Amino acid sequence: MPHLSSPDGVRLYYELEGEGEPILLHLGAGCDLELWRAAGYVETLARHHRCILFDHRGHGRSDQPLGSEANTNDSYVADIVALLDHLEVTRTAFWGYSNAVYPALQLADTHPERVSGIVLSGGFGNVTREQLAATVEARVKTLRENRWELMIADFEKEEVREVPEWMKERIRATAIEPMIAWRQARPHWAWDPWDALPRIKTPTLFIVGELEDPDGETAEAAALMPDGSCVVLPGLGHINAFLRSDLALPHALQFLAAVTKAQGEGMIPGST
Repeated sequence: MPHLSSPDGVRLYYELEGEGEPILLHLGAGCDLELWRAAGYVETLARHHRCILFDHRGHGRSDQPLGSEANTNDSYVADIVALLDHLEVTRTAFWGYSNAVYPALQLADTHPERVSGIVLSGGFGNVTREQLAATVEARVKTLRENRWELMIADFEKEEVREVPEWMKERIRATAIEPMIAWRQARPHWAWDPWDALPRIKTPTLFIVGELEDPDGETAEAAALMPDGSCVVLPGLGHINAFLRSDLALPHALQFLAAVTKAQGEGMIPGST
């Protein structure tokens, strides 16, 4: 099976499908790379792109390192760079779901030459380090006591439509401790995503469900970026906005085609 070793020795699993310009598919907290197929993305994307499906650390068939030091955003970004180097991919598009917004944006901020365009599925709220630090202990306690159930319940409350049982089972099948470690690490990040937004020149498209972003913070984030945009899918929350690939894909494919064209013409920073 295709694995590589991260800079700190974590075994990471990936799969490749399709031909064309590369696109890295990166999940957030919960599930594994098969979710991209189950939600209907890979069949369509693989007609146009070489899809790099990635189980990031703590997920799927990759190793599950414990402790906050092994589950930082820095480590996620280092893993992505190691994966691209392993595959000899100089530059790729990136589609991230949920918490993958953070490694995607940090990658574009710190390694802009490695990413041509970013699609991000999910809301992007502005939470300060102080707010995170004040709530992390209670949140970790809840996660250890209830595992994924409280989070799943929150998703269900947010949605008008039912969250499919198969999706909930995929979330439940994910190890909880790496997620806990990621939450413990987050208040201590040296890199701040909202501070980084004005610096990130990589074309970026946010696709967000109306119900997961009632205050419009994701559109505000996109407006802070030199080349950011935001599409809102009406009547959908965090889970169902992603599962409606039939709604998300047309926006993403149009965006990715424009990115490929601009890259070929040398219009994307660092593409020449």
